[in-house]
Amino acid sequence: MIDIFDDEITQMEENEASTDSIFSEAIQLKDPVRTLAKECVTRSEDNSLEEIIDSFQRNSTSCIILTKNKKVSGIFTERDIVLNVLGRGLNFSESTIQKYMTPDPHTLRMGDPVSFALNMMVDGGFRHIPLVDKDNQPRGIISIMDIVEHLGYVFHKEVMNLPPSPLRKQSKQEGG
Repeated sequence: MIDIFDDEITQMEENEASTDSIFSEAIQLKDPVRTLAKECVTRSEDNSLEEIIDSFQRNSTSCIILTKNKKVSGIFTERDIVLNVLGRGLNFSESTIQKYMTPDPHTLRMGDPVSFALNMMVDGGFRHIPLVDKDNQPRGIISIMDIVEHLGYVFHKEVMNLPPSPLRKQSKQEGG
């Protein structure tokens, strides 16, 4: 009996064999957050909502670190826009970000372990942590997505839950 899925299985095996790793090894929980850190967008906490929203669009980011005297004073995320700004009929050019930002966010240093970031995010219920230097000046950001994407890439066999792309089109809908 010929298995109709032989060609799909062969294709999956070929795809798996051709995968080149961009990481030499997996990041471990004890590794410093700098291994997964990204550049952050910073703006003064005196900026208007209009300027901040414009920064979101220009930089294609999901959060902005707010500063006062070059030190981290707050964070403003997409979640803050949805929960605190939308639907309130605000004049974006006259409203300052100070009223809508999350003040004094938790921060980490570049040398702190990834496990600290993960624990802080889970316990605090937030998705971004600013990374600062000894003077509390922003140096980067780490998000839960950075960690999840890395884990998904390194452990793709273990976490992959989507079916492979079929080689042939179905003539009728699958399922009930």
